[in-house]
Amino acid sequence: MSEPSTDAAPTSAPVENTTSASSTSTTLAPPSADYNRGVSPIKAQYLLPVVVPAPKPETLAHLSEAIESQGDEGRVDGDDKNDEANKNNKRDRKDKFKNNKKKRSGQNQDRVVTRRVGDEVDICFKIARGNECEHGEKCKFNHDIKKYLDAKGKDLGETCVNFQIYGECPYGYKCRFLHAHLDAEGNLVRDEDKKAKTEPQTLNVMTHDLTLSLRGFKFEFKRSEAYLKQMAEEMAESKPAGSNHTETVASEDPASEMDNREIKAPKPTVARDEVTQEDTPDVPLRQCEKKKIDFRGKTYLAPLTTVGNLPFRRICKGYGVDITCGEMAMAANLVQGQKAELALLKRHKSEDLFGVQLTGNKIDTVVRACDMINQMATIDFVDLNMGCPIDLVFNAGSGSGLLQSQGKVKRMIKGMQSVLDVPVTVKFRMAIYDKKPIGVGLTSKFHEFGAALGTLHGRSRQQRYTKLADWDYISQCASVDRGVPGSDNYMPLFGNGDILGPSDYYRHINEHKVDGCMIARGALMKPWIFEEIKSNRDWDISSGERFDMLKTFCDYGLEHWGSDTQGVNQTRRFLLEWQSFLYRYVPVGLLEVLPQKVNDRPPAFRGRNDLETLMASPDVADWIKLSDMILGPAPEAFRFDPKHKANSTSVEG
Repeated sequence: MSEPSTDAAPTSAPVENTTSASSTSTTLAPPSADYNRGVSPIKAQYLLPVVVPAPKPETLAHLSEAIESQGDEGRVDGDDKNDEANKNNKRDRKDKFKNNKKKRSGQNQDRVVTRRVGDEVDICFKIARGNECEHGEKCKFNHDIKKYLDAKGKDLGETCVNFQIYGECPYGYKCRFLHAHLDAEGNLVRDEDKKAKTEPQTLNVMTHDLTLSLRGFKFEFKRSEAYLKQMAEEMAESKPAGSNHTETVASEDPASEMDNREIKAPKPTVARDEVTQEDTPDVPLRQCEKKKIDFRGKTYLAPLTTVGNLPFRRICKGYGVDITCGEMAMAANLVQGQKAELALLKRHKSEDLFGVQLTGNKIDTVVRACDMINQMATIDFVDLNMGCPIDLVFNAGSGSGLLQSQGKVKRMIKGMQSVLDVPVTVKFRMAIYDKKPIGVGLTSKFHEFGAALGTLHGRSRQQRYTKLADWDYISQCASVDRGVPGSDNYMPLFGNGDILGPSDYYRHINEHKVDGCMIARGALMKPWIFEEIKSNRDWDISSGERFDMLKTFCDYGLEHWGSDTQGVNQTRRFLLEWQSFLYRYVPVGLLEVLPQKVNDRPPAFRGRNDLETLMASPDVADWIKLSDMILGPAPEAFRFDPKHKANSTSVEG
């Protein structure tokens, strides 16, 4: 397929900041008098006429939005003669949208989830890899390779990234780039020399035996059991005489979920007599023996649910980010051995400073999850999430819900430290409710609890991601006594919120006196922000360079999710999720005022070439067109409804 033209007049040179990284002053265009805050100031010659959007297709998501926008419109006063009318209105609303007693929160309540797209003929995976199937004719999958290949679609390209890296493609005949490792006789090819020399690129790949051990409650949580026993004894001793109040330590079954992941808690551990005693019990390391990390001055990519996947983190590593962290994992799901949750612990070998982020509402669950991670994974730190604002997480007492239980948090952090050989860090919000900040007190407490790093999001839980982050309040928290910089007991404080360029980054470092910055949405919109920070310049990156970045992401995706039909479409889906942020980037050469602000929405504009214009489109159909240029045409059954619906103008169906 031909690509949109990238030919254009030479783009403007990189906009260099006139000062070093240690200074906050930069040469930036002053805001014009008519600069409309909230709208990106794009040069007039690139603006497009305002077009009234076509009516949206009536999907479940759009239907729910329409009903919510109506609110109580059509409801009449409750006098006798209008009782029937009220009943009819209520019945109509229920027919359209169940349980509509109040406005439903969360933008994904009625999201149409992407359907799984597989092969027409479901071939046995062992046969597809060129091996024999021990089930023979009893196997429920197809063993006819010719039949499978006849029904299979055409190859999507000439190069298989897995074969290129490892000397063998684990998907065999199922690979959508099959002819890259198929000989003239139709047999699979393996490069034995490359196989022998190539080391695994992905670490922390959990085995099926571990899953069975966790699910069967056979995994030995040695350190965590010791801590929980000690904690129970301390709580019993500190319990006032005659008091019936007890603090729950054992897990319950919280009915909550995150990204369609069921949250289950483990059964309470039953004490039993040991038959044998190990000669050398697993003794936790003393604090002075544990790994130490100097986080100060390092760039930090925020843990991002869904879009912060391993291929995306590799892209950011390519642009120079120092610290990466996996997507938030539910501690209860890890302890239960759920494969999807265990997969969040995976780490690419290029991630040289990598952490895992957990959340949970029970002390024992979080401590056991850390115990398992310490035994089974290679990581540099564990981060406790106390900032997630999502209702299902908050209402279960996890995420930002933990901010309401400082006693529980103290025991949780102490327990994590007792079972881990690596530092424990914390991420939290400045408040739960608007106008009731608690960040100053929390910063002092987390230092007292021994956290190795605190990261403060300058918004309340109630505020979520709306309005601007309050960096003045972050500055107040940074002034709290956190020890002597450089000493073992010093807790660096990072700020988080609304960083989209090097001028934002260095202003916060120098004016608000934080030790570093965590970058979230800014990295999704322009992952090269880390290169900009290192070089202290605003980079007018070309559309061709951005397209090459997307192709690299897809290569990483095919390596991570697979090069078979399912893996290709998984890669496509995550590319489209990312594109729901990427399209909001406005090229430096098109702006009247630098830098672009993260909360400024760009008006409709054309780029300096066709590809740049296509990349700026808010239409899902154009995003899919971009994916087609890299991964080949999307299957007819493929559809995509972005999680961030506010970032798109149409739904592909």
